[in-house]
Amino acid sequence: MEKFYKKGAEAELTQTTFDNITAINKKRIAKNYRNPKLDFDIRKKRTKAEAKLIKEASKIINTPRILKVNENSFEIIMEYLNGVRVKEIIEEKKELCSLIGKEIKKMHSVGIVHGDLTTSNIIYINNKNSKDSGKIFFIDFGLGYFSKKTEDLATDLVVFKKTFNSTHSSLKKGWELVLEGYAPNEQMIKQMEKIEKRARYH
Repeated sequence: MEKFYKKGAEAELTQTTFDNITAINKKRIAKNYRNPKLDFDIRKKRTKAEAKLIKEASKIINTPRILKVNENSFEIIMEYLNGVRVKEIIEEKKELCSLIGKEIKKMHSVGIVHGDLTTSNIIYINNKNSKDSGKIFFIDFGLGYFSKKTEDLATDLVVFKKTFNSTHSSLKKGWELVLEGYAPNEQMIKQMEKIEKRARYH
């Protein structure tokens, strides 16, 4: 039996069971303002693209494990992550800032742009059997795409910087720690500055 979990602008998430595994079923919802044929094609294409992104990202960072993809019903079934959103704990676990930066750098190094980096889209799972600080998992690649262009990667970071500083304004030097973990080269720093400058004048 499926249980409603969350509804976003693009998809509805329900908690379910797949092969005796607690899972999340992400199904892209129809847009009534679109032509039905166009809507079908768009949802199918985006379902396929997101599944591919998650599979590629999972080779280098932690993501939910994909259990099944059905492009024709616009569904991605993936394992349920029994953790907490980083948004809720980062003020107490400041060391996660640097780790987040390092993991984003790994994604970017293979040309994966997440497209919606927020601390709500990163899940923390505590490792009870170890002394380490646990693991972080990146979720919701629905707006992501493949690109190695510095402009695209820098935009991914700038958007994250804006949401991070807005959400965690009381976290001292939080963003600096994220950037320290990412360790951007000079070209990336300059591109980020250009993007931020453009944003200020619009």
